[in-house]
Amino acid sequence: MPDILFGPFNLDQSATRLLRDGEEIRLRPQALQTLRVLLRHSGQTIRYEQMIAEAWHGTTVSRHTVDVTVGEVKRSLHEHGRWITTRPKIGYRLEVPKSDELVRRGWHFWSRRTRAGFERAVNCFRKAAEESPSDRRAFEELAESYLSLATFGMRPPRVMYRGFLDAHKQALALGELPPLLR
Repeated sequence: MPDILFGPFNLDQSATRLLRDGEEIRLRPQALQTLRVLLRHSGQTIRYEQMIAEAWHGTTVSRHTVDVTVGEVKRSLHEHGRWITTRPKIGYRLEVPKSDELVRRGWHFWSRRTRAGFERAVNCFRKAAEESPSDRRAFEELAESYLSLATFGMRPPRVMYRGFLDAHKQALALGELPPLLR
């Protein structure tokens, strides 16, 4: 079975390792199983009973135990932990933004580090920002792409500056920026 890819993460199918951009994130085995269940039912609300049945294989645990474990998963995902929402007294929901695939495709083009690659990345990140205006990654990567096009002399800096400022402003409004964009 293939690994489960979402955002910058990779959960192996056996749910024994979670990687973020190739770096392992340490989680208890139960937290990894919980994440696997959330991913399997992405976009759906998972009731406590269903979570216990699938992640704990029917072992009797309290709702508090489920809450603590889901909280651990949310913290491990850092800024992407907001993809997991709680429905009090009902359960949980993992909602990976629709823009995620566009951001991934944009990263692929950006990594080519050519003018055509950066421009294709800009298009992907623009579409991602339109689809999910609350996905900070789209704006961060868009700003970084404009910056790269200008820095490497692939496009006139004055032309790229306006796009960079707009994307940077949006990314800043959505949260803390990565070191490159500070």
